[in-house]
Amino acid sequence: MIQVSVAAPQRDVRRQTIGCLAGALILVLLLAPAAASAATPSVIVSNFTVTPAVLMPGDEGTITVVLTSTALPAAGSPLNIMLDPGTGEMNTSEETEENAYIENVLLHSTDVEVMSGSFQDIGEIGPGQSFPLTFRIRAPGEEGIYFPEVWVGVRDGADVRYPVPVNVNSAHALIKRPALRVERTVPASVDPGDAFNVTLTIHNDGQATASDISIGVNATSGGIAPRNSENYYIPEIEAGNDAVLNLTFETDTSARLGLTPILVTVDYRGADLALSREVATIGIPVVGSAEMGVASIRTEPARIAAGDTVDLTIRLENTGTADAESVRATIEDLTLPGSKEAFLGTIEPGNDGPAIFSLVADEAGEFGYTLVVRYTDDYGEHTTRQPLQVVVARQSPVPTIAAVAVILVIAVAAAIYWYRRRKEE
Repeated sequence: MIQVSVAAPQRDVRRQTIGCLAGALILVLLLAPAAASAATPSVIVSNFTVTPAVLMPGDEGTITVVLTSTALPAAGSPLNIMLDPGTGEMNTSEETEENAYIENVLLHSTDVEVMSGSFQDIGEIGPGQSFPLTFRIRAPGEEGIYFPEVWVGVRDGADVRYPVPVNVNSAHALIKRPALRVERTVPASVDPGDAFNVTLTIHNDGQATASDISIGVNATSGGIAPRNSENYYIPEIEAGNDAVLNLTFETDTSARLGLTPILVTVDYRGADLALSREVATIGIPVVGSAEMGVASIRTEPARIAAGDTVDLTIRLENTGTADAESVRATIEDLTLPGSKEAFLGTIEPGNDGPAIFSLVADEAGEFGYTLVVRYTDDYGEHTTRQPLQVVVARQSPVPTIAAVAVILVIAVAAAIYWYRRRKEE
């Protein structure tokens, strides 16, 4: 054990420092719930990091704060964030009533020197979304714990004042805090109409126990709905531990294809009862698949006889959930001559298209063949094979007999006529 002797003047400094720390903690307790319970969309400081954790007098460092919207998105509303913190550029998207517009973010302090990090007219932040901002600071020349404040101005919303403790070579340890992080395991792809599972692992990467943990799962698309609860409660997660949630979702057959977000919001408290929020977005890849089949077969003429020229029309139907592209139909193993390949292009789900083949029925009989359909979708190239049959009847003798009968009648009539003329002469 190392003992440290402190002189009387240093004890006074320490008492003042402890008083400042206690006052700041009370301020955190007052500010955090107020920010989170604002009626109109606003933001809260959901996390912060001071680097290095302990600065020497006059040293430079950084303070990174994470701003999180207090609004949750309504079902079916788009998820978007209007600021790229890395470049400072704004990305515009459709405006919703639940977006919070951040006018400015400043770091204010009378002790700690703010070297850079004054953000003006930032833009909108979507419901439940988060982004970090970083300030460069220089520690004051005297040791102690200082509390520069993050000032966030929100248009038509509650402004935020959040103190961040900065330790300048102080022997007093700051209060340890939890820090929750969400990991998710999702399927590689989901076909519309199928159910799928998502595993959420909540890690506590902080140095203290997280308690009173509320987890909200909000599917932002009407095509995806949770099979079980949308809200979960975990009493506590100790530092270094984690908790696992297994979620099951249903999809509609009409679910829109593409990457569909599911919002996960984690609210929790530390030992000081200050509210923190971690927001994660689960991207669900909804990828449909095409499925081709034979809808109908028609021949012209309907009854094929040997010697006929035949138009064979096979209608191909897409019964899947995605476009079938580059559809090509081919007839194989058919001995009758003619054109045996047809290109149909793209067939959308629920639609069909005709594959037309021209054949010559040069002989009678039953002829089996294989219809081969090749197409592509988001899963790649596919080939289906279906055995079919065409029947060619023998040439009917009735027309020949009729023709011979007509010739005989004409011959007999001519003979009778010739005989009568000779008799008259």
